[in-house]
Amino acid sequence: MLAGYCVLVVEDEALIAMGISVMLTDAGGVPIGPAASVREARQLIKDTSALDAAVLDVNLADGSVTPILEALSARGIPTVIYTGGVVPEDVRHRHPDLIALSKPVLPARLIGELRKAIGTPGLRRSHV
Repeated sequence: MLAGYCVLVVEDEALIAMGISVMLTDAGGVPIGPAASVREARQLIKDTSALDAAVLDVNLADGSVTPILEALSARGIPTVIYTGGVVPEDVRHRHPDLIALSKPVLPARLIGELRKAIGTPGLRRSHV
């Protein structure tokens, strides 16, 4: 379903991050990370040229994920928010089409929303 798509995982709760990574792998995707902080996520974005999508938690140990969302948006990388919290109003305003899921969701729902965010198969792939 995600056939080789590279998906950045930004989540500061280790068990949830591991669960997301397993979901991605089971769907044929390639998890990048996970990053548990804004700092780690920035480094992964800087070091990884092949990113097709991202799954982000809103609140990380070292702050809001907003700078990561902005960096991904600037690169045209589709993002799904997966959070136990609320997406801040300013983030909703700047990204009105942002897909946001509340924890927990079934794996099929998360993978389906990622596929929807990525769009046409093969079109967004940043690598082959």
